[in-house]
Amino acid sequence: MKVSELGERELVSRIAGLLARPPENVIEGAGEDDCAVLDIGGDDYLLATTDMLHRKTDFPHEMTGRQVGWMAVAVNLSDLASKGAHPVGVLIAMGIPPDTEMVFMEDMVKGMDKCASKYGTQIIGGDTDSHDELTITGTALGR
Repeated sequence: MKVSELGERELVSRIAGLLARPPENVIEGAGEDDCAVLDIGGDDYLLATTDMLHRKTDFPHEMTGRQVGWMAVAVNLSDLASKGAHPVGVLIAMGIPPDTEMVFMEDMVKGMDKCASKYGTQIIGGDTDSHDELTITGTALGR
């Protein structure tokens, strides 16, 4: 059987079944929802979510850099919002093709920053790497 023969939910379910059992402070973990929920003590819970986006399949070619950046942050913040969490920070990892125009890159980062700011948080770190296709992975943390 090939991965392509499974739907996303079935694939995630199989992956979750291969992982070690989560510690007791994990209220919701792999395969249960878009956000992991961890009991960190007191009245707060830490929520974490991540989404990977690709230029060819997730961003229509007509999208501007700002729109691409906004979307990369918004998809993660929406997962937090669906659980009623307040965002505390976003990490962004970007695989950037070497021929990407700097103006597009700068506009994309400005779009990320603008989206995070609008929803009361900020980009707190991440990673960049060279890649054949623009690939952005966002990780949002909330409480």
